[in-house]
Amino acid sequence: MTLWVLLSILGYASVFISPTIFWPAVFTSYAIPGMLIINFILLLALPFIRKRLVIFPITALLIGSPFIIISYSNKDDKASKPHDLSVMSFNTKLFRKFKTYDEFSSDMIKWAVTDTSSIKCFQEYSTNDRWEVLDVTKQISDEGYHSFTFAADLDDPEHSPGLAIFSKYDILDSGIVWNNYGSTNAGIFIDIKYNQDIIRIYNVHLASMQLSLYQFKNSNNYVGKLRRLISSLKNGAQARSNQIEKLIAHAQNSPYPYIICGDFNETPYSYNYFKMRKYFSNAFEEAGNGFGFTLNSLLFFLRIDHTFYNDGIEAIDFRVDRTMKISDHFPTRGLYRLK
Repeated sequence: MTLWVLLSILGYASVFISPTIFWPAVFTSYAIPGMLIINFILLLALPFIRKRLVIFPITALLIGSPFIIISYSNKDDKASKPHDLSVMSFNTKLFRKFKTYDEFSSDMIKWAVTDTSSIKCFQEYSTNDRWEVLDVTKQISDEGYHSFTFAADLDDPEHSPGLAIFSKYDILDSGIVWNNYGSTNAGIFIDIKYNQDIIRIYNVHLASMQLSLYQFKNSNNYVGKLRRLISSLKNGAQARSNQIEKLIAHAQNSPYPYIICGDFNETPYSYNYFKMRKYFSNAFEEAGNGFGFTLNSLLFFLRIDHTFYNDGIEAIDFRVDRTMKISDHFPTRGLYRLK
């Protein structure tokens, strides 16, 4: 039991080790939820087996309590005010139909257009001004929104895949924090005139986890596929770490209060998540309820879409909109106000 507690502590410590320094720590962090569950089961079972050993899972759970806190939130509802800022974030998977992705989804486009949030942030965004039904930017703009869109530098730019931010408030400035050639991953921002103040909104899409349930399908070369999977997970974590460093540096130089939302492709048990948490507050932790899972897939137990904010902002409410089931991500909705 002593060895198990030590292993649990080592697993918890992985969130303080950058994947750019020691990449195997990435895989240790994936085991943290399992460690918490096993320690909880031991806590329940040992009193009936060997009561004096209960101290070991209690110790492991106490040391791992920060991970329990970030896994589940149960915040009291706060009274909203008319001028609170509503922010929606959604990975739209290029507005393609769920699971097939070989044709556009008119239902998802309609949902994106008719959503009434004050700020709408889209990752894996797509628009085409040559086809009225696919010109999402114009359709949302016609609803009274100002926009800033980023088109990724891809070989096939027909539908301008990338990111977009739409605002009911005037956009005073906008820009790109970073972007990767040949990828829709990027970070963008806008500055909006919010009543008598200015707020900065970031929309980010970090490098993919490259985690596919079909990695081992239709092949007997399991060793080769396992190596490729490990390599993909390692490279993705290292890329996200570098992207987060750029994001943090940019945000800390902002002259205005800011909100950072998007598809981070990071679980709450990673170094990169804890790095963000070190500098910013997390909306789910401060104003959410439940587990906040954001994936609409077999990996439904993952929360990889996050929203952070700095000290000038207060989160009033945060929730995952599970009514939109067309994409492989659920949208997140947050309500914020200036302190």
